[in-house]
This record gives sequence, C-alpha cells and structure tokens, in this order.
Amino acid sequence: MGLFPTDRWLEQDQGDPLRLCARLVPFFGDASARDIHQYLRLYGMYRSARQAVRLLPDMKAQRLWERVGRQYDRQRAAWDGPDVPVFLLPADDENPKLAREFHGKGGVAFADKLFFFLLSDHRDDEIAALVAHEYNHVCRLQKLPDGGKEATLLDAVIMEGLAEHAVAETVGAEKCASWTAYYTDWELERFWRRYIAPNQDVAVSHPLSTRILYGIGWYPKMGGYAVGHAIVQRCLGRGHSLTKLMAMEAKQIVALAGFDIIK
Repeated sequence: MGLFPTDRWLEQDQGDPLRLCARLVPFFGDASARDIHQYLRLYGMYRSARQAVRLLPDMKAQRLWERVGRQYDRQRAAWDGPDVPVFLLPADDENPKLAREFHGKGGVAFADKLFFFLLSDHRDDEIAALVAHEYNHVCRLQKLPDGGKEATLLDAVIMEGLAEHAVAETVGAEKCASWTAYYTDWELERFWRRYIAPNQDVAVSHPLSTRILYGIGWYPKMGGYAVGHAIVQRCLGRGHSLTKLMAMEAKQIVALAGFDIIK
C-alpha cells in the first residue's frame, strides 16, 4: 500500500482534521473521526485547520511526501517487512512538549498501518530515524499475538529497545534518541528491578504502563524506553542479532540479557 496522498486530502479538506480523520475511519474499525483525531494528537498530529493550511505549503515545497516514501521503501527492504498503509500529516508545531522532547516530530505504529507527523524543517536524517523506529514497530507488532492488542508493559519496553537499535543499524548510532544515553547501567538495572519487573505483565493500555514507559510523574524520564534499549544492547553484545531478537518473545530476550536474574 505505502504512502497515501494525504497532501491532496489536506488540500481537499482545507486542513480540517475531523474531515481528514473521517477518511481514516475504514482503517480503524468502529472508531469515530473525533476519536481518531484525539488519539493521533497524543503522538503529534496537528490540532486545527488553521495549522494545516499554514504548514502544508512548506511541507510540499520540501517534498516531504517523496522523502518519507523513500525512507519507508528503504526500511521495508532492510527488514523484508510488510507493506502497510502509511499516512504523513503535519505535526503540531504549537506543542511545546513535542518540540522539547521529540524535536517537533512524532509517529505511531500499528500492526497494519503507520503514521508520521512532521514539519518542513525536518532533515533527511531525522526523517530516516523516525521511519526506522516506527516501521520496526510494525514488524514487531506483526509477530505478537493479535497484532499486539494484548501486549504488556514488558512487550512495549522490548519493542522500544528493538526499534531504537534498528535506527542504529540502518541509519546510524549517532541518530539514536537522546534518551538512550540518559542513564548509567546501574541506574537502568535499578529501574528494571523497581519499576518494570514487578509490573511487566500489566497491559500496555493501562495508565501505569504509560507512566513507566515515558516517565510521567515521579517515574524516571523515558525510563521504560531506556531499559528496553539496554536489554537489547546487552543481547547484541552477547552475539545475538537484531533479526534473531525480533522473532523472540519479550521474556526470552530479557533472559538472554540476564536482566531476569539481576538482584
């Protein structure tokens, strides 16, 4: 399927996010356009028609659709992965948290579709890193039971670690997210023991999983992501390939890394 013509949709719908999300209803089953917009906003989608009308001309001038499509094709070839619908939309440039923590870009992956939220000033290396990370999620989700609908906190932790190492392997380690270097090994092992191991079977849809993954409240910032990266890194250091790890269950990966026996 590949990249859908969301640039044309944005023009035809005059940037109206609800009209555009109505086009996405067939891809989400019984969700309404309003539900879809509210959900995608959590990951960086633009908020208003005014924003879209303002941002679209520069995005087209910078050939963002062509550039995203090229990176998607590259990742699909690298992982011999599935061809899923891909949707590129303007990012919310009025969201300070998105700008501060994610450099103004976002994305969200499902087992059967993929969304990217970008702005005209994003460089090719930034786009490549985002596409690599999110497309790796698609590949991983397709290996989980029911496309990840029953995923746990541990599944999500490992999935984030796999995805960021996919960035390192296909784009370059220097393009990995800053959270990969936030903590020492000792701190990451403590996070595992204190926060993740006791809650590893909590559903990823539970608010506790979100708090642990992102570091909301008193939890360490991006702690779940960082622990996942450390677990996968340890497995790679012990000679296991990323391709091999992609096919394993999360608990098996933890065992290979030795995190299941950390005291």
